[in-house]
Amino acid sequence: MELRHLRAFRAVMQTGSTVDAARIMGVSQPSVSRLLAEFEDAIGERLFIRANGRLLAREAAESLLVDVERTLTEIEGLRARAGGPVAPLRIAAPAGVVTRIFAPALRRLQADRPGHTVVAEIMSYHDIVGAVASGRVDMGFVKAPVAHPALDLVDLVEVGTDVVVPRTHPLAGRAVVRTSDLHAERLVLLGRNRPSRVQLDQIFQRARVRPRIVIETQAVSAACSFVREGLGITIANALLARAEAGPDLTCIPLADAPRHHFQLARLNRPLRPQALTLFAGHVRDVTRDLLAAGPFRPAPAEPDATGSPLLHKTAERL
Repeated sequence: MELRHLRAFRAVMQTGSTVDAARIMGVSQPSVSRLLAEFEDAIGERLFIRANGRLLAREAAESLLVDVERTLTEIEGLRARAGGPVAPLRIAAPAGVVTRIFAPALRRLQADRPGHTVVAEIMSYHDIVGAVASGRVDMGFVKAPVAHPALDLVDLVEVGTDVVVPRTHPLAGRAVVRTSDLHAERLVLLGRNRPSRVQLDQIFQRARVRPRIVIETQAVSAACSFVREGLGITIANALLARAEAGPDLTCIPLADAPRHHFQLARLNRPLRPQALTLFAGHVRDVTRDLLAAGPFRPAPAEPDATGSPLLHKTAERL
């Protein structure tokens, strides 16, 4: 038995597919199939059952995974102490999250782990789910609801929707903006056909307000740039709205608007690199710092059987 057998087994456990496992390892699919067969021969037991084009782990495979993870983690630690190459931390998020949340979190991570290599990819929320599930990235910033059996989802925060206006705008002094207040405003709207945009369109319909849309875009940063140029006002989730607004724009809660629940997604596995755990904690802290001065609601905390809030348990998992 060799390390490549352990890595092939772990990759298949992560992805449920020899094709996706091959992509993670950078080898061919037949190579992964051969390594997996050799690993099963060495163990003396069949570890997977094929069903609907996927490889389902048997109980023996689940019990083996803990030992395999521990072995590979220890070997990677030995390599790091010996001055060998350490696998980079691979993360993914939409552009605004990478620049406004991941960047300061990575600065804090570098203070903990100087010189640790990071690969930061810019993707849509939808693409991030597939990238994490396939093992292409270690962690991604996603927007609920997400349902995938291979993913471990950690709640970050739930926020409302803000209207972003210049500080000189007549609405800037409001504590809250209602849909009826927007009937004559030029609007820069985000994400046509996205669930939150569909909800926003429904809110306009119920209020009998016909929105005056002058620009549509896909990024909160772009929308805020258009607002700065005096082209209109925008509506966005409060997390990125407040991260992008800066001192020249004001964010005001929109009444009866959609709420946005953000999470960190990672593969459901018993052992993880310490850098990944540290980074997750820094993302949580940066997110809360961004919202500390404004109205927002943390991820719901429901008591468990002992009476402790689940939000505290989430923080421990990070």
